[in-house]
Amino acid sequence: MKIEIWSDIMCPWCYIGKARLDKAIDRVGRDDVEVIWRSFELRPDQPRTPGATLGEMMRENLGLKDGETVELFEKIRTLGEAEGLDIRLSGVRPVNSFDAQRLVHLAAGSGLAHRLKNDLFRVYLQEQQNVADHDVLTHTATGAGLDPDDVARVLSGDMYAAEVREDEAAAVHRGVTGVPTVFVDGVRVATGVPSVEQFHRALEKAG
Repeated sequence: MKIEIWSDIMCPWCYIGKARLDKAIDRVGRDDVEVIWRSFELRPDQPRTPGATLGEMMRENLGLKDGETVELFEKIRTLGEAEGLDIRLSGVRPVNSFDAQRLVHLAAGSGLAHRLKNDLFRVYLQEQQNVADHDVLTHTATGAGLDPDDVARVLSGDMYAAEVREDEAAAVHRGVTGVPTVFVDGVRVATGVPSVEQFHRALEKAG
């Protein structure tokens, strides 16, 4: 069974979706599930240096009021808490995720992409660290089990840049316009952030 997930580390809904998917996979109890993380950049022009907070950006770009962002962040926090996550968006500062996406492709080669993706979500959305900073990325990637020399080679050059672009082109081809977007054996799961039950039904149907 092949599960493809288009996501961005910047996306708290993707973190919640991953936690729900993990629970659904556990319910199914199969050992032939392959999870493939596809790259998607919500803010491809975002710099690597942190600037405005997510709340400030949403108020500036979307015209939301202070109370609206507080309400939304609390909703996300509550949904995350239900999945065992501690998402803290009030101090999150969006950055460029391209290098982090490249490291996920590196991790896929050794079966560590799922773990690294989770750790990147945690470092950014819970610990509010800069996941565009190479020191942070190195620490996170090696902590997930990647070889330090391999990580250094990726971050010092453009390895896996083409793979990230291929994922993004495939997203356009398959009609992926937002994240998370999940396909199970080529069939798209419900839009938005599917519940554990929706994921479980999709996995059972594919099985």
